[in-house]
Amino acid sequence: MEKPSLEELRSLLQRGVPLEEATKNLGWKDFEGVVSDAFEASGFRTLRNLRFSHNKKRYEIDVVAMERPRLVAVDCKHWGLRAGKSSALKTASLAQLRRAVDLGRKAQEIPGMNIGGWGEASIVPCIVTLYEERVIENGGVLVVPLCKLNAFIEELRSGYFDSLKAKMMTMYPWLQ
Repeated sequence: MEKPSLEELRSLLQRGVPLEEATKNLGWKDFEGVVSDAFEASGFRTLRNLRFSHNKKRYEIDVVAMERPRLVAVDCKHWGLRAGKSSALKTASLAQLRRAVDLGRKAQEIPGMNIGGWGEASIVPCIVTLYEERVIENGGVLVVPLCKLNAFIEELRSGYFDSLKAKMMTMYPWLQ
């Protein structure tokens, strides 16, 4: 089976094809597109592959979803099911937390984000994975399986995760 386009993927899912079957040949760039589309369909503005620098470090965030007063820094992991994933997830979570915190420090200066009048924002770091798992919090980063992304976005919009910033500061005082 060839790699499905985003339109073909939507069609497969609408016809009831299970998510894992529909996405098994999905490339990582298309996976990022699916995640970005999900946020846009829920009213968020998105930027893909956002690059920025802070303190002489260069960063790239796969998807930044914005809806006042929230910025969601998303790392898309097109991981298969494999041994050693929890160690890789821990490493990826720590890296994503650092990217999200530094994004928060630079966000008002980044062209294209257009959040200058926002004042304050909640920054929610997350990793979206391809295969079904439960939503977990790993070191201040929310890990969301693709099949639960729409529910996550609705909880996000309701303000359910707004306290994560305070939790991050308590868990990682070096972020202050």
